[in-house]
Amino acid sequence: MQFDLDLMKALFPPKKKPVHLMKWGLPEARFTTPVEDVEKKIPIIKGKTKFAGGGEFLEEIHAKDYGNGVYSYFIVRIDKKTEEETVYSEAYMLREDEKLGIGAMDAFKMSQDFEKLGYKHLFDREITVWSFRSLLKVVNAFNVTDFGDFVEVGLPATKLATMRDIDEKWKDGFFLKLGVKKEDVIPTDPITLQLVTMMDPEKQQQFGEQQNASLGNSAQGGLSSQPQKKSMGFGKGKGNLF
Repeated sequence: MQFDLDLMKALFPPKKKPVHLMKWGLPEARFTTPVEDVEKKIPIIKGKTKFAGGGEFLEEIHAKDYGNGVYSYFIVRIDKKTEEETVYSEAYMLREDEKLGIGAMDAFKMSQDFEKLGYKHLFDREITVWSFRSLLKVVNAFNVTDFGDFVEVGLPATKLATMRDIDEKWKDGFFLKLGVKKEDVIPTDPITLQLVTMMDPEKQQQFGEQQNASLGNSAQGGLSSQPQKKSMGFGKGKGNLF
């Protein structure tokens, strides 16, 4: 399994900038780029952010398909040094009215019953993480064994177009400091990149069509249009990711 930058750029086309008032606001956004040697990028990242933690982990990735190339994840993470186990959610792709609504205290109990919630165990991975913060923006650097090195920037949700523009400019300048061209930044997260890389070519083509159709709908209705509810997975909630 090898990471293909050109393929990922085709499957995750850049989203068009909004040109309207944010009646419903803009959801959290993620942007990821592959890098040659992530450890060499850490000093550069520290110059623009504050270190917030990290470590070496073993992870189980559980995913739920909401249709239209939208996924939510539960990650079971085990610290390799302490063997401490935590469970956390990655659901930034969902609109606010579709959030999981699950408290952190409930996560451990849920981890034993993901199937009933519509989540499918996709893969396990070994990962080293460096996490950073810059105000409300999140920067994560990853080394994923047998997949590659990545840097991810997360921009916070906002109802102000000007605030998103400011964050976008910060993001573009940040990646430029890392020596990454704007067109090589992919608008998604590393887990989804790994998921799509594991798909066969036919599934990848379907995914790319979903992404482009989603962009077309945004261009027609704008983000001020009320979002449609997405189907809650396939196969009676058991997922149909591959």
